[in-house]
Amino acid sequence: MAATDSDRAEVVARGCARPIKTVSGVWVRCGSRVKSRCESCAELYRGDWAAIARSGVFDGPVEEYRFYLLTLTAPSFGRVHRVPREHGARVQRCGCGVTHSADDAGLRGVPLEPSTYDYAAQVAWNRDTGLLWDRTRRRVRDRWESAEYFVVREWQDRGVLHLHALVRIARAEAPDADVLREAARSAVAWSKVDGAVVEWGQQADCEAFRANGDGARTIWYLSKALNYVMKDVVEDGESAHPAVWAHIARLDRAAREMRCSRDCKPGCRSRVHDRLGARSHVVSASRRTSRRSGWSFTGLTRTVQRRLRREWFEAHAAETSPMPSEPVTTVPEALDGIAERARGEMVARGAAVP
Repeated sequence: MAATDSDRAEVVARGCARPIKTVSGVWVRCGSRVKSRCESCAELYRGDWAAIARSGVFDGPVEEYRFYLLTLTAPSFGRVHRVPREHGARVQRCGCGVTHSADDAGLRGVPLEPSTYDYAAQVAWNRDTGLLWDRTRRRVRDRWESAEYFVVREWQDRGVLHLHALVRIARAEAPDADVLREAARSAVAWSKVDGAVVEWGQQADCEAFRANGDGARTIWYLSKALNYVMKDVVEDGESAHPAVWAHIARLDRAAREMRCSRDCKPGCRSRVHDRLGARSHVVSASRRTSRRSGWSFTGLTRTVQRRLRREWFEAHAAETSPMPSEPVTTVPEALDGIAERARGEMVARGAAVP
């Protein structure tokens, strides 16, 4: 085989289903974050972020800090169907006049009155949510200078983003969870595109926990945030209710018609128009600077993880043993299986979680 074919075979052997050939002729992983497209790369992506999340909770002087799990949601853009997620759960009568059960999951998040639902405002909010989080982060740090964060953004059923953040603040200045929640929820930004006010919804939650306390409790809080990273963002389209597709189609049309920036013109090819207005990364964490520790106590980033993997593979490239068939299982223990171990700990200690 030619050298390039050999390189491609090596990437495939590591588990990547869709390797990409760069302009320079080098074969690299596809880097997909979607499990249904490439399970190996998606799990590698999630495992990397799992390692970063854990390093900000377990790899430093945790007794000096207080930890919080903060959830912020989007405002209402119109009434949607009330559908419980589990059988037997108590739920209020829906605005459509029916008391739904979990069997009606296909209607979850679907507007009651699509003709009056504010699709344009929703995609614009998705567009500006990154700016809103930036203002929120600054506001929190103005009050508690030591604050560091690990953020996961998840899609709600109605097609709007909401945010989960692990927040770490030095114990000497750490606030009550309710105070932190209100400080974050009441942050306000102004869109750089149209000047509109951008703010969080009224529903917000914040829970405090101690990393050096009950181990099961710590794993539970951490995994609660990490589960959003581990989820496959692709849903089974065949089982979706027709109303869901109609709702998504309206959101898609609104996203394509909105202005993604001040200079946006018809025919703009920005990916924001293809993602229901969203422009933010799915996961992010505060970085280390000359003045701040960043979220990871050890300075772990995805760049560092990629470098360590590359160095490991290069060091073993001369070995004559066959390439492993399992995806990315030859990665050093420090970088591999972290998310799986977290799930294992939850299973083993789940009974102790309150």
